[in-house]
Amino acid sequence: MLTKADLDKQFRQLGLASNQVVMVHSSLSSMGYILGGAQTVVSTLMDILGEAGTLIMPAFSPQVSDPDSWSGVNFAIAELAKARAEVPLFSAPTTPTTMGAIPETFRNWPGTLRSTHPQVSVCANDPKAQTIIATHTIEWGEGAGSPFERIYAMDAKILILGVGFNRITLLHYAESLVPNGRRKARTIPFKINGSRSWLTVPDVGDDLDTHFPIIGEKFLQQAKVSQAKKVSQAKIGKAHCVLMSSKELVAFAASYFSTVFGGAKTY
Repeated sequence: MLTKADLDKQFRQLGLASNQVVMVHSSLSSMGYILGGAQTVVSTLMDILGEAGTLIMPAFSPQVSDPDSWSGVNFAIAELAKARAEVPLFSAPTTPTTMGAIPETFRNWPGTLRSTHPQVSVCANDPKAQTIIATHTIEWGEGAGSPFERIYAMDAKILILGVGFNRITLLHYAESLVPNGRRKARTIPFKINGSRSWLTVPDVGDDLDTHFPIIGEKFLQQAKVSQAKKVSQAKIGKAHCVLMSSKELVAFAASYFSTVFGGAKTY
């Protein structure tokens, strides 16, 4: 069992401290039993960062999309038409995130702000939150001009808490910097002039565990032999955790993508 005091000690040993800007990707179940669950995790992170620090988490909502693209659901033709007509539209205050118990708890935390992208929104709390979430265009939701670019520019720390590098959303931003990287189209429902409309917009492609885990392995290998890289690793409860610089990871990943897909980096 882990208490808040246990988490506080272990997070600080990993390298978390007051005044930092930190983006967290997490799995509550990976940590073992936490007294108080996700609420305890969020509360501990907020207390460590303090009033001058900023906590960030992804708040993705892939359910706000064309039901025909949902995996594991096979609609009959009539049902599909009905689902398309009635799939709930995105609402920043109320649409839940599917990213897990910790991000959903954080989404509802007092003072947390959320960006307005219907599928790849970001939540942030405390001083830099408004700057991070202020503008989130529908096109290239994980690319230039998005909260992910601003998080990178701030050199926020990235904390993976019991998850792999396949969960790090800034790797999509890194790929957006490479002209020949993978791309995809997002289909998003909106209400325009009282009628439901579907918009199709470009964004960075999905990875599906193809390159992100390799990037993570190579990045950590390089960190072992490079004193310059700011990377720390530890167990928090039962979860393996890594704390790293977003600028260092994005630069490494962009170089990797440039090698794999070709084309000069644009950062």
